[in-house]
Amino acid sequence: MKTKEPLRKETNFEEFYKKSSAVLPSLKKFAASKLKLAEKEGLIDKGFYDVNGILDEVFMEVFKKYNYNIDEKHLRQTLFLKTIQKINHKIEKENQFAEDLNIDTILKDELNLLKEEYSVEADGDYIFDEDLDDISYKQNSFTPAQFILDQPMELEITGKLEMSDAPLFSDRNRILFGASFYTLPPISKNIIELYVFGNQDILEISETLKVSEDKTRKVIDRVKERLERL
Repeated sequence: MKTKEPLRKETNFEEFYKKSSAVLPSLKKFAASKLKLAEKEGLIDKGFYDVNGILDEVFMEVFKKYNYNIDEKHLRQTLFLKTIQKINHKIEKENQFAEDLNIDTILKDELNLLKEEYSVEADGDYIFDEDLDDISYKQNSFTPAQFILDQPMELEITGKLEMSDAPLFSDRNRILFGASFYTLPPISKNIIELYVFGNQDILEISETLKVSEDKTRKVIDRVKERLERL
């Protein structure tokens, strides 16, 4: 005969599974996109981390602190936030001994390799306030191919941001488009990833990341503006 404690845990898990199953497809898509981007950027080894393995860790950690009174909305936010934290932790661990990345140098080098002229904006516009960006993403080198996003991702970004796909008509612009996306500060990138790949609206993103709606909207608008200037 089962004791009360195992019965309580089993009942809690059934309730947890029921509430979380609805968010699983969108959470899996988001995690897969975030891992793929990190692999492309060279922040983690390709194929080293598995989406299902990451989400297993996420679900186990969230379930340990699960309260059956939590509603589906807050559980969804918790699962997305924990997924971001889990993948960011993997990235930090992989890159803890890497050298700092100089974004301006990278962009200049890429354009030199393409034999194109370039100009650097005076305001050094890299999207958002430093106080929002508390993670330093690091790596040793970046090649032109690493800057180019997969075409489905490019179209997903331009479609969600209601942009023309004209910036994607040349390899040069695709590299600049990818560089502009990859070099977003971490919190700004989390906002865009949730908006595009997590299919969350401004209010959901604001509540998930604990950032004001105004700042969330500002990031999305400025990222769109930045990508449209290519």
